[in-house]
Amino acid sequence: MTHIKSETCRLTQSDLIGASISSPGRGFTAATVFIDGTASGMRLVKSSGSRLSILVLPFAELARLKERLSPWDYVVYVIDDPSLDNGQKTYIGHGDGERKFGDRLGNAISATTLIYVIIGAGDTFDKVTSPYVEARLIGICTDLNIPLANSGRPFGRGLGIIDDLEQLVGHAETLLSVAGFTRIEMARRNPPALRQRLSVTSDRDELVAMTEQEQGFVPQNGLAYRLDCRDLHAVGYAWNDRFYVMAGSDYARRTRSDLSYDHQRRRDLLKAEKWVVSGTGMRDKMALKVGFHCRSGAFAAKLLSGEHIDESSWLAVETTAAAPTGEAPE
Repeated sequence: MTHIKSETCRLTQSDLIGASISSPGRGFTAATVFIDGTASGMRLVKSSGSRLSILVLPFAELARLKERLSPWDYVVYVIDDPSLDNGQKTYIGHGDGERKFGDRLGNAISATTLIYVIIGAGDTFDKVTSPYVEARLIGICTDLNIPLANSGRPFGRGLGIIDDLEQLVGHAETLLSVAGFTRIEMARRNPPALRQRLSVTSDRDELVAMTEQEQGFVPQNGLAYRLDCRDLHAVGYAWNDRFYVMAGSDYARRTRSDLSYDHQRRRDLLKAEKWVVSGTGMRDKMALKVGFHCRSGAFAAKLLSGEHIDESSWLAVETTAAAPTGEAPE
Protein backbone atom coordinates (compact mmCIF):
# COMPACT_ATOMS: atom_id res chain seq x y z
CA MET A 1 0.00 0.00 0.00
CA THR A 2 1.28 3.50 -0.81
CA HIS A 3 1.17 6.15 1.91
CA ILE A 4 0.97 9.79 0.84
CA LYS A 5 1.69 12.79 3.04
CA SER A 6 0.68 16.29 2.07
CA GLU A 7 3.40 18.68 0.96
CA THR A 8 2.88 20.91 3.98
CA CYS A 9 3.28 18.14 6.54
CA ARG A 10 6.53 18.20 8.56
CA LEU A 11 8.11 14.76 8.91
CA THR A 12 9.19 13.61 12.35
CA GLN A 13 11.43 10.70 13.29
CA SER A 14 8.33 8.66 14.21
CA ASP A 15 6.88 9.34 10.75
CA LEU A 16 10.07 8.15 9.13
CA ILE A 17 10.41 4.88 10.98
CA GLY A 18 6.97 3.85 12.14
CA ALA A 19 4.88 3.67 8.98
CA SER A 20 3.79 0.31 7.58
CA ILE A 21 5.86 -1.53 4.97
CA SER A 22 4.86 -2.50 1.48
CA SER A 23 7.66 -3.61 -0.86
CA PRO A 24 10.56 -6.07 -0.52
CA GLY A 25 14.21 -5.04 -0.20
CA ARG A 26 17.37 -7.09 0.22
CA GLY A 27 17.52 -8.86 3.58
CA PHE A 28 14.67 -6.84 5.06
CA THR A 29 11.44 -5.33 3.86
CA ALA A 30 11.38 -1.75 2.57
CA ALA A 31 8.62 0.62 1.53
CA THR A 32 8.48 3.77 -0.56
CA VAL A 33 6.24 6.61 0.59
CA PHE A 34 5.36 9.02 -2.23
CA ILE A 35 5.03 12.24 -0.27
CA ASP A 36 3.95 14.26 -3.31
CA GLY A 37 1.85 11.44 -4.69
CA THR A 38 4.20 10.84 -7.64
CA ALA A 39 7.44 8.91 -8.14
CA SER A 40 9.19 12.01 -9.50
CA GLY A 41 8.51 14.10 -6.39
CA MET A 42 9.72 13.85 -2.83
CA ARG A 43 9.63 10.30 -1.52
CA LEU A 44 10.64 8.38 1.56
CA VAL A 45 12.21 4.92 1.67
CA LYS A 46 12.12 3.11 5.00
CA SER A 47 12.22 -0.33 6.57
CA SER A 48 10.86 -1.84 9.73
CA GLY A 49 14.15 -3.74 10.01
CA SER A 50 16.37 -0.67 10.16
CA ARG A 51 16.78 2.51 12.18
CA LEU A 52 17.58 4.33 8.97
CA SER A 53 15.36 5.82 6.29
CA ILE A 54 16.06 7.88 3.18
CA LEU A 55 14.37 11.03 1.98
CA VAL A 56 14.80 11.59 -1.79
CA LEU A 57 13.95 14.74 -3.72
CA PRO A 58 15.19 16.81 -6.66
CA PHE A 59 18.18 18.89 -5.63
CA ALA A 60 16.45 21.94 -7.09
CA GLU A 61 13.86 21.60 -4.31
CA LEU A 62 16.43 21.67 -1.54
CA ALA A 63 14.49 24.32 0.39
CA ARG A 64 11.77 21.75 1.06
CA LEU A 65 14.34 19.48 2.71
CA LYS A 66 15.36 22.25 5.09
CA GLU A 67 11.74 22.53 6.20
CA ARG A 68 11.74 18.87 7.24
CA LEU A 69 15.06 18.70 9.11
CA SER A 70 15.72 20.08 12.55
CA PRO A 71 18.98 22.09 12.86
CA TRP A 72 20.35 19.49 15.29
CA ASP A 73 19.57 16.39 13.19
CA TYR A 74 22.71 14.68 11.87
CA VAL A 75 22.32 13.11 8.45
CA VAL A 76 24.40 11.47 5.72
CA TYR A 77 23.59 12.43 2.14
CA VAL A 78 24.37 11.54 -1.45
CA ILE A 79 24.06 14.02 -4.32
CA ASP A 80 23.82 12.25 -7.66
CA ASP A 81 22.39 12.57 -11.14
CA PRO A 82 20.83 9.21 -12.05
CA SER A 83 21.61 9.86 -15.73
CA LEU A 84 24.58 7.55 -16.26
CA ASP A 85 26.06 9.40 -19.21
CA ASN A 86 26.14 13.06 -18.20
CA GLY A 87 29.59 12.94 -16.56
CA GLN A 88 28.55 14.54 -13.26
CA LYS A 89 30.31 12.94 -10.31
CA THR A 90 28.56 11.76 -7.17
CA TYR A 91 29.12 13.62 -3.91
CA ILE A 92 28.79 12.04 -0.45
CA GLY A 93 28.66 14.10 2.72
CA HIS A 94 27.33 14.41 6.24
CA GLY A 95 26.16 17.23 8.49
CA ASP A 96 23.30 18.56 10.53
CA GLY A 97 20.12 20.31 9.49
CA GLU A 98 22.01 23.57 8.98
CA ARG A 99 24.43 22.01 6.51
CA LYS A 100 24.74 23.81 3.17
CA PHE A 101 24.13 20.74 1.03
CA GLY A 102 26.06 20.76 -2.24
CA ASP A 103 28.00 23.96 -1.52
CA ARG A 104 31.29 22.29 -2.53
CA LEU A 105 29.93 21.38 -5.95
CA GLY A 106 29.46 24.97 -7.07
CA ASN A 107 27.56 25.19 -10.33
CA ALA A 108 28.36 21.61 -11.37
CA ILE A 109 24.86 20.40 -10.53
CA SER A 110 22.52 19.38 -13.35
CA ALA A 111 18.79 20.01 -13.43
CA THR A 112 18.11 16.27 -12.99
CA THR A 113 20.28 15.87 -9.88
CA LEU A 114 18.74 14.19 -6.83
CA ILE A 115 19.71 14.32 -3.18
CA TYR A 116 19.35 11.21 -1.03
CA VAL A 117 19.30 12.10 2.68
CA ILE A 118 19.89 9.22 5.10
CA ILE A 119 18.15 9.88 8.39
CA GLY A 120 18.50 7.90 11.61
CA ALA A 121 15.85 7.27 14.24
CA GLY A 122 16.41 8.93 17.61
CA ASP A 123 20.10 9.34 18.38
CA THR A 124 21.30 6.86 15.71
CA PHE A 125 23.33 9.56 13.97
CA ASP A 126 25.68 11.77 15.96
CA LYS A 127 29.14 13.32 15.66
CA VAL A 128 30.70 9.85 15.41
CA THR A 129 28.24 7.63 13.54
CA SER A 130 27.31 10.03 10.73
CA PRO A 131 30.92 10.75 9.57
CA TYR A 132 31.69 7.04 9.94
CA VAL A 133 28.89 6.03 7.56
CA GLU A 134 29.91 8.84 5.20
CA ALA A 135 33.55 7.71 5.25
CA ARG A 136 32.64 4.06 4.65
CA LEU A 137 30.40 4.95 1.69
CA ILE A 138 33.20 7.08 0.21
CA GLY A 139 35.65 4.22 0.75
CA ILE A 140 33.32 1.67 -0.85
CA CYS A 141 32.75 3.89 -3.89
CA THR A 142 36.49 4.58 -4.20
CA ASP A 143 37.35 0.88 -4.09
CA LEU A 144 34.70 0.19 -6.76
CA ASN A 145 36.01 3.01 -9.01
CA ILE A 146 32.76 4.97 -8.79
CA PRO A 147 33.60 8.57 -9.78
CA LEU A 148 33.21 10.93 -6.82
CA ALA A 149 33.44 14.69 -6.52
CA ASN A 150 34.89 14.24 -3.00
CA SER A 151 38.56 15.17 -2.76
CA GLY A 152 39.03 13.69 0.69
CA ARG A 153 38.15 10.75 2.90
CA PRO A 154 36.96 11.47 6.46
CA PHE A 155 39.31 10.07 9.14
CA GLY A 156 42.00 9.18 6.57
CA ARG A 157 44.34 6.58 8.03
CA GLY A 158 42.38 6.70 11.28
CA LEU A 159 39.32 4.99 9.82
CA GLY A 160 39.12 1.55 11.34
CA ILE A 161 36.22 -0.81 10.84
CA ILE A 162 33.80 -0.56 13.76
CA ASP A 163 31.77 -3.77 13.87
CA ASP A 164 28.93 -2.19 15.83
CA LEU A 165 28.40 0.41 13.08
CA GLU A 166 28.79 -1.83 10.05
CA GLN A 167 25.11 -2.80 10.14
CA LEU A 168 24.26 0.89 9.63
CA VAL A 169 26.59 0.98 6.63
CA GLY A 170 24.93 -2.11 5.15
CA HIS A 171 21.44 -0.73 5.73
CA ALA A 172 22.42 2.63 4.22
CA GLU A 173 23.81 0.93 1.11
CA THR A 174 20.70 -1.24 0.70
CA LEU A 175 18.21 1.58 1.25
CA LEU A 176 20.12 3.81 -1.18
CA SER A 177 19.74 1.10 -3.82
CA VAL A 178 16.01 0.82 -3.13
CA ALA A 179 15.75 4.62 -3.32
CA GLY A 180 17.30 4.67 -6.78
CA PHE A 181 21.02 5.23 -6.12
CA THR A 182 22.20 2.01 -7.76
CA ARG A 183 25.82 2.84 -8.61
CA ILE A 184 27.22 0.77 -5.74
CA GLU A 185 24.98 -2.21 -6.49
CA MET A 186 25.85 -2.12 -10.21
CA ALA A 187 29.57 -1.86 -9.48
CA ARG A 188 29.43 -4.80 -7.08
CA ARG A 189 27.86 -6.96 -9.78
CA ASN A 190 30.93 -6.40 -11.96
CA PRO A 191 33.75 -5.43 -9.59
CA PRO A 192 36.81 -3.76 -11.14
CA ALA A 193 39.89 -5.84 -11.74
CA LEU A 194 42.10 -2.92 -10.68
CA ARG A 195 41.52 -0.03 -8.30
CA GLN A 196 41.96 3.37 -9.92
CA ARG A 197 42.85 5.28 -6.73
CA LEU A 198 45.14 4.33 -3.85
CA SER A 199 45.56 6.33 -0.66
CA VAL A 200 46.68 5.87 2.94
CA THR A 201 45.56 9.32 4.18
CA SER A 202 42.47 11.48 3.77
CA ASP A 203 43.61 12.63 0.30
CA ARG A 204 41.79 10.60 -2.37
CA ASP A 205 44.17 11.95 -5.03
CA GLU A 206 47.37 10.52 -3.57
CA LEU A 207 47.80 7.97 -6.36
CA VAL A 208 45.48 8.08 -9.37
CA ALA A 209 45.82 5.66 -12.28
CA MET A 210 46.40 7.31 -15.65
CA THR A 211 43.57 7.12 -18.15
CA GLU A 212 44.12 6.02 -21.73
CA GLN A 213 43.75 9.64 -22.83
CA GLU A 214 46.42 10.77 -20.35
CA GLN A 215 48.78 8.06 -21.55
CA GLY A 216 48.61 9.71 -24.96
CA PHE A 217 48.61 13.44 -24.33
CA VAL A 218 50.75 13.73 -21.16
CA PRO A 219 53.98 12.66 -22.94
CA GLN A 220 53.14 15.12 -25.73
CA ASN A 221 52.36 18.08 -23.48
CA GLY A 222 54.21 17.49 -20.20
CA LEU A 223 57.83 18.24 -19.24
CA ALA A 224 59.80 14.98 -19.36
CA TYR A 225 62.14 13.81 -16.59
CA ARG A 226 64.15 10.71 -15.84
CA LEU A 227 64.91 9.40 -12.37
CA ASP A 228 68.58 9.73 -11.40
CA CYS A 229 68.79 7.08 -8.69
CA ARG A 230 71.08 4.05 -8.90
CA ASP A 231 70.19 1.98 -11.98
CA LEU A 232 66.44 2.64 -11.90
CA HIS A 233 65.03 3.42 -15.32
CA ALA A 234 61.95 5.57 -14.78
CA VAL A 235 60.35 8.40 -16.73
CA GLY A 236 57.94 11.00 -15.39
CA TYR A 237 56.17 14.10 -16.66
CA ALA A 238 55.18 17.31 -14.94
CA TRP A 239 51.82 18.45 -16.27
CA ASN A 240 48.83 20.38 -15.00
CA ASP A 241 50.19 20.67 -11.41
CA ARG A 242 50.58 16.89 -11.12
CA PHE A 243 53.50 14.52 -11.62
CA TYR A 244 52.92 11.52 -13.91
CA VAL A 245 54.94 8.29 -13.83
CA MET A 246 54.69 6.05 -16.87
CA ALA A 247 53.86 2.36 -16.76
CA GLY A 248 56.96 0.24 -17.43
CA SER A 249 59.17 2.35 -15.14
CA ASP A 250 61.46 0.50 -12.75
CA TYR A 251 60.43 0.06 -9.13
CA ALA A 252 62.94 -0.82 -6.39
CA ARG A 253 62.04 -3.87 -4.33
CA ARG A 254 63.87 -2.71 -1.22
CA THR A 255 62.41 -0.09 1.11
CA ARG A 256 64.94 1.88 3.17
CA SER A 257 64.31 2.25 6.89
CA ASP A 258 64.46 6.07 6.73
CA LEU A 259 61.38 6.23 4.46
CA SER A 260 58.32 7.66 6.21
CA TYR A 261 55.65 5.36 7.58
CA ASP A 262 53.08 6.64 5.07
CA HIS A 263 55.37 6.00 2.10
CA GLN A 264 56.15 2.52 3.39
CA ARG A 265 52.42 1.83 3.52
CA ARG A 266 51.95 3.25 0.01
CA ARG A 267 54.64 0.92 -1.33
CA ASP A 268 52.96 -2.01 0.38
CA LEU A 269 49.66 -0.94 -1.18
CA LEU A 270 51.17 -0.71 -4.67
CA LYS A 271 52.26 -4.33 -4.40
CA ALA A 272 49.04 -5.55 -2.77
CA GLU A 273 46.91 -3.92 -5.49
CA LYS A 274 49.25 -5.22 -8.24
CA TRP A 275 50.20 -1.80 -9.57
CA VAL A 276 53.77 -3.18 -9.62
CA VAL A 277 54.75 -6.60 -10.91
CA SER A 278 57.80 -8.81 -11.26
CA GLY A 279 58.78 -8.44 -14.88
CA THR A 280 62.28 -6.99 -15.13
CA GLY A 281 64.28 -10.18 -14.70
CA MET A 282 66.24 -8.40 -11.96
CA ARG A 283 66.16 -9.52 -8.32
CA ASP A 284 66.30 -5.97 -6.96
CA LYS A 285 63.73 -4.40 -9.28
CA MET A 286 60.09 -4.71 -10.22
CA ALA A 287 58.13 -2.91 -12.94
CA LEU A 288 55.30 -0.40 -12.67
CA LYS A 289 52.24 -1.97 -14.28
CA VAL A 290 49.91 1.00 -13.77
CA GLY A 291 51.00 4.50 -14.72
CA PHE A 292 49.82 7.05 -12.17
CA HIS A 293 49.89 10.68 -11.21
CA CYS A 294 50.56 12.14 -7.77
CA ARG A 295 51.19 15.48 -6.08
CA SER A 296 54.91 15.97 -6.89
CA GLY A 297 58.10 14.55 -8.29
CA ALA A 298 59.52 14.14 -4.79
CA PHE A 299 56.50 12.05 -3.84
CA ALA A 300 56.98 9.83 -6.91
CA ALA A 301 60.72 9.51 -6.43
CA LYS A 302 60.33 8.16 -2.90
CA LEU A 303 57.73 5.63 -4.03
CA LEU A 304 59.77 4.29 -6.94
CA SER A 305 63.14 4.17 -5.16
CA GLY A 306 62.07 3.24 -1.64
CA GLU A 307 64.50 5.91 -0.44
CA HIS A 308 64.20 9.35 1.13
CA ILE A 309 65.07 11.35 -2.00
CA ASP A 310 63.52 14.53 -3.34
CA GLU A 311 62.54 16.47 -6.47
CA SER A 312 66.18 17.00 -7.47
CA SER A 313 66.44 13.27 -8.25
CA TRP A 314 64.50 13.90 -11.46
CA LEU A 315 66.56 15.25 -14.35
CA ALA A 316 64.95 17.06 -17.27
CA VAL A 317 65.41 15.16 -20.53
CA GLU A 318 64.17 15.06 -24.08
CA THR A 319 61.73 12.22 -24.78
CA THR A 320 63.45 9.30 -26.51
CA ALA A 321 62.30 6.07 -28.07
CA ALA A 322 63.91 4.19 -25.15
CA ALA A 323 61.73 5.86 -22.55
CA PRO A 324 58.79 3.97 -21.03
CA THR A 325 55.80 4.49 -23.25
CA GLY A 326 53.03 3.89 -20.75
CA GLU A 327 52.53 0.28 -21.82
CA ALA A 328 52.17 -2.02 -18.85
CA PRO A 329 54.59 -4.97 -18.65
CA GLU A 330 53.14 -8.39 -19.32
